[in-house]
Amino acid sequence: MADSRRSGRMRAGYGLAACALALLVGCDTLFHNRNELIPSATIAPPPLPGKAGAQRVSQFVFYSDTPIKPNAPLFEELSQLRDQVFNELHLPPSNTIVQVYLFDEQSKYERYMRYRYPELPKRRAFFIAHPGVPGGPRELFVFTYWGDHIRQDLRHELTHALVNSVLKDVPLWLDEGIAEFFETPPERNGLNLLHLDAVKRRSVPVDLPALERLDQVQQMGRLQYQEAWAWTHMMLRSTPQARAVLLGYLQSLREPKPAGALYPRLAELYPAPGDALARHLAANDLPAATIRPVIHRR
Repeated sequence: MADSRRSGRMRAGYGLAACALALLVGCDTLFHNRNELIPSATIAPPPLPGKAGAQRVSQFVFYSDTPIKPNAPLFEELSQLRDQVFNELHLPPSNTIVQVYLFDEQSKYERYMRYRYPELPKRRAFFIAHPGVPGGPRELFVFTYWGDHIRQDLRHELTHALVNSVLKDVPLWLDEGIAEFFETPPERNGLNLLHLDAVKRRSVPVDLPALERLDQVQQMGRLQYQEAWAWTHMMLRSTPQARAVLLGYLQSLREPKPAGALYPRLAELYPAPGDALARHLAANDLPAATIRPVIHRR
């Protein structure tokens, strides 16, 4: 695929990380031979970046070997992401620190991830949550490297971190749909042009109940991530009633009892939710010439 994306989310326990909830975004699932990746006790772990010190932007603390300028356009934009996510989703703000490690080179990043998280596949970026101390907040980490997709990847992974700093057990498809929504530049208002074009060209119905049944990341491919974005965008950007369904569902995820599926709530509003989605996508028609990936270079 043209954009061999890219990122992921996982929740790790103490010691060996739990890979079942790692989000593999938009790519075929490919695991390396585990026996080749288990780190040897005699080999020192690759160093994390941080020679330039720590630089805090909003609730994100960035570590890099290259000095970071907080007033650079990228970090100015990221400083506003926290308010964008919490205000848009009507979630209480969190002050949990997110530690972000920016490697200077892709090879250094991949070498560290192979050593520290050998069960994970090769991806451009990862959000990882560790339990933290008993009774305390989870420890939130983002790992990635400077590259052409740094803006997209940071917005995506930091959105995962923000949402998971407030909510626990977010359904796989919804967590990813929200991250896809906010990874786009602010001026696009959540509209992912590549996903829009791809979903509209599909010859099979977009099936939310099928998405909700997925509980293993290996079950999600490029099409599922496109669908997750489409449903999320429809609920946030079509009608106030659809928006209320999603916001109400997110609030239910804060409750101790299981929230259940979202589709029945949407079906109370629309007799045929799939038709409502198709109408929403048609209303966002754009010329094909405008559909280009967003690339940010340092």
